Amino acid sequence: MKLPFVSTLTFRYLCHYEDKMRFGVAKPETGFPFVSAFTFSYLWELFYFLSVMKRGFIYTILLSILLGSCNHHDTEKAEILYQNGVEMEKRYMPDSAVIFYHKALKRLDESNDNELKSKIYNQLGDLLLEHNIYETARSAYQQALYVSKELEDKSNLSHAYRGIGKYHFLYKDRDSAFYYFEKPLGFFPEIKNREERSSVYNNLTSAYKLKNDIKSALECNAKALSLTNDEVKRLRNYAVRGQLFAMQMQYDSALFYLEQASCSEEKSVKASAYFKLADLPEKSGITDSMKYRYLQEAYRLSDSIENMAVSHQIDRQEQIRITSDLKEQSHIRLIVSITVSIIVVLLLSIVVFFIYRKHLKRRNERIFAHKWERQEARAQENENRELQIIDIIRKAGETCSKHFKESNIYTDLYKKINSDKESLSYNEQKSFQTTILKEFDTYLQQVSSIVPLTDNDAFLCALLQLGFSTKECAACRGISSETIRSQRTRIRKKIPQNFLSQGLGIVILGEENLSKR
Repeated sequence: MKLPFVSTLTFRYLCHYEDKMRFGVAKPETGFPFVSAFTFSYLWELFYFLSVMKRGFIYTILLSILLGSCNHHDTEKAEILYQNGVEMEKRYMPDSAVIFYHKALKRLDESNDNELKSKIYNQLGDLLLEHNIYETARSAYQQALYVSKELEDKSNLSHAYRGIGKYHFLYKDRDSAFYYFEKPLGFFPEIKNREERSSVYNNLTSAYKLKNDIKSALECNAKALSLTNDEVKRLRNYAVRGQLFAMQMQYDSALFYLEQASCSEEKSVKASAYFKLADLPEKSGITDSMKYRYLQEAYRLSDSIENMAVSHQIDRQEQIRITSDLKEQSHIRLIVSITVSIIVVLLLSIVVFFIYRKHLKRRNERIFAHKWERQEARAQENENRELQIIDIIRKAGETCSKHFKESNIYTDLYKKINSDKESLSYNEQKSFQTTILKEFDTYLQQVSSIVPLTDNDAFLCALLQLGFSTKECAACRGISSETIRSQRTRIRKKIPQNFLSQGLGIVILGEENLSKR
């Protein structure tokens, strides 16, 4: 029974150290732990033979005590592990962050540092809630609630109550959410963290908004703004305040705060502000072309945020690959230097590897299925965005066409092209072309953002938007009807296939305007 006991401790120590290498706590090329691991491998070999010869029992006991002491929980490392977890969150590696937080909490099992415990539980709850793991997040907040009740500073206790409130808020349980959001007000003077005080009013703002009590929501939002010193948080509050004013139909104030929020350096705040600006009605002064620009910028920022998350995921996979290479090198060195006891460890490692590979295969299948669902949702979003753009282009064309048809220039043009003359004179063509391109500038700019147009293409699109027939367009240009048909075919080929399938060709090439004149 001596050898298995020693081998088990050996395996536990190496696994413990490899965990440290994997998550950046230790480096393989320097430091005592790495040297000790290989020194112990030689000692185990020696003690194996001594045990077989019935003369190494006392050495086996001493080594067991030494290795057991290597696995004790170092409470002084908990803060470092917590900071590493925070860093993993910033690098969009939530799975690694969760591992660090649990390691830190494990080190604090026997510690009385309830402030650090509650802070880690709250951070863990926030991370889990952000990734829709609701029940586990609620358990983390409840643990934070339990360990922070006796603390003099009630900041962590307030955070825990707010976390449970957010859990109920996400489940649309208004009464429970409001109950927990109001809890910190009972000990508000004991909350020493100014930003936590601001967060209390932020959550109350959301609760009142859900109850359609806009007046109370605005009051809480104003208190939150007065307490926060964080620039990102302040501009996020501006975005919320702008939306609240929009709900009260105070569009001037809504526009002011949303434009302020759109200047944020935080991409998520900026994208949210642009989406809300695009939702404002026309009476607020937001035109269709402005909405179009806001939507474009908002979707661009959303794509940028998503791509950033993907790039960090790629970085993480690269780190795992490098760690795997280091582990393989370590195994080669172990194979060269050790005997029977390490062979047993390698056999156990192979079994663990196959179990892990099976688990990894299942995990990858789940990730692939989730990625496919996201791609489907993304495709639907793109389709809706294209339809919105086409609708904006259609409205712009109708507006320009309506205004132009009310002018005397249109009447004069229509009479001339339908007279007995085959076509207009060169000077008349140029004059009408200049006038029409100027009148349809807004419409043509929006079309040109999707389809590259020459001046003649733009002139033809404007004529088709007025509902002119092929013959009438030919008369305006002084060319044949066949040339007009060829030009329309060339324009159609320039339209991107995704917009063409959504009906953009019908809009800009006049098929739906022939009967509108």
